[in-house]
Amino acid sequence: MRPWPLLPYLTGLCLAAATVVVLDAGAASRATTVEWPRGGVVPKPTRPAPSARIDSLRTTDADLPGGPPFPQQGADTFRVVPGSPGPPGPASGVAYSVEVEDGVRLPQGDDSFAAVVDLALLHPRGWRAHGYAFRRVDHGEPALRIRLASQGTARARCGFELPYDTSCRTGSVVYVSAARWFRGAHAFGRDLRGYRFYAVNHEVGHFLGRGHEVCPVDGGPAPLMMQQTLSTANDELAEIVNGTDQGVHVVPDGKACTANPWP
Repeated sequence: MRPWPLLPYLTGLCLAAATVVVLDAGAASRATTVEWPRGGVVPKPTRPAPSARIDSLRTTDADLPGGPPFPQQGADTFRVVPGSPGPPGPASGVAYSVEVEDGVRLPQGDDSFAAVVDLALLHPRGWRAHGYAFRRVDHGEPALRIRLASQGTARARCGFELPYDTSCRTGSVVYVSAARWFRGAHAFGRDLRGYRFYAVNHEVGHFLGRGHEVCPVDGGPAPLMMQQTLSTANDELAEIVNGTDQGVHVVPDGKACTANPWP
């Protein structure tokens, strides 16, 4: 038998392979890296960055969480919620009224706001544990008024120097932001009830003469008077309040606390 001409055959294979590479060069440039037997590598194309997650639009814990619609603007006048939470408390206790802005409607009615305020102030873990007594009244001139205000009214009464919705105490009046009452704060996660206790207790704390505090122990509960609506981490809080007077110097020391609604 006549031997097969091996050299011409191999030469033909090499030419065919080269032809395939040339003809398919465009497709190869679009493919994932391919390692050829002889070590040649087709450059890997640059892949587009993955799409941003929806929650990445939130830049800080101070942003208002998503959630149900809330009253954006009321009449800037307030109605007193009638009634009292059972025993009125010591006659020497701080007399407070619970009020809701005209034009603001709550899904469960005004009493749902009053019930949370009452429980926050009369709870054994609240300011009572620090020697303060409260009694709710629905007439006369109370020493303290606790008002649920629409977003617009809260911003007007509390100021909006920091571009975040917050509640505040002005003189003998506490304004609780409806935006926060309905949505809460990121620091509290899904614990809306806990955040509501915090909002009431924190602002009443200002009425009692308490100032803002920072996170003292990394991983510990945040002081009630920390601005937990904005953040429970000193680093983030320092960045948020930088350049404003919040009555406390926040040092970015890496400490981060857990949310806490009680004094």
